[in-house]
Parts: sequence; C-alpha cells; structure tokens
Amino acid sequence: MTDPTKGSIGTMPPDESGPLDDGLDGVDYYALLGVPRDARAAEVRDAFHAFALLHHPDRHVGSDPATRERSERLFRRGAEAYRVLLDPELRRRYDEGLVRGRLRLDPEADAESARRASVPAGTLPVRTARARPFAQRASEAIRAGDVKTARLHLRLALQHDPGNPDLERALERLERGELEG
Repeated sequence: MTDPTKGSIGTMPPDESGPLDDGLDGVDYYALLGVPRDARAAEVRDAFHAFALLHHPDRHVGSDPATRERSERLFRRGAEAYRVLLDPELRRRYDEGLVRGRLRLDPEADAESARRASVPAGTLPVRTARARPFAQRASEAIRAGDVKTARLHLRLALQHDPGNPDLERALERLERGELEG
C-alpha cells in the first residue's frame, strides 16, 4: 500500500490540496485511495481507513463552509471508491469501465446493467413487480406467435411500468411485425 498522505489529490489533506473540485473528477478510485490496481481487500480497507482519518468531514467542522464542502465531497468519493473496490462484482464492472476511460462507476448505468443481467432470457425487463406478470405473458405470447395477446399484455405492462423503454420498444416492434416467435 502506498502512503495515504502522499501523492494524488485524494491522498492529501483538503487544506493542502487546493481546489479539490478542479481535480477530483480526474482521479480514479485506485489513485484516490492510493492503492495499486491489484490491491487485495485488506489493502483497500487499510487505505480507506487512513483516507478517512485525513478526510472525514468531522475533522473539518470548524473550517470555513467551502473547505467543509470540499472535504464532504472528497470523503463521499472515497467512500464510493471503498464500496466499489471491496465488492468483487462492482470492482469487475468498474475495471471494465476504467479500460474505456470511465473514472467512476455510474450508479444509474450500473443499476440498469445489473437489472438487465438479472432478467431471465426471453423475458422483457420491467422496473415494477406489478408489470412483471404482464411482461412475462407478453414474452410467452410473442414466442407462441400470438400477436394480439402479446400486444394486450405489453399495453397492460406499460400501464404498470409507464415509460419503460424496453416495453415501448417491444410494442413498437410488434406493431411493425418485427417480433414473432
């Protein structure tokens, strides 16, 4: 593990690092915590604890509002890095994104990716439990070639999950005759 008091912007005390807002978005999670990319969980944990000792917002209660805000932002980002680097699945996704130049794990895109991955093959993804049975029936009807029933169940699913792009796309394709069993 590298020394958490030396190096990148995320590893210096806020009062010595200058305007954190100017560089924080250019630092990946590994650099922020000062650990190598192959760091084990114990190294990440130790690095975060050292990071927290320096950057926890409680250390800056008496500081001016701008310094407190910077320390809070830095600490939130460090906690995000810690959470991602300790979870093997999140870390794998983060590393994949890092290869493509993404320095942060996008929670919304990541949630969407996880949601899609959890949908059984051949089933339309939904965001609400009430839409699920209708989407499943629509998928079954599509596989059976029953366009009328599929259309009905897609519309019912959309009533329970309005604006769902996957359901809307499936309905549009069904209307154009592109979806068949």
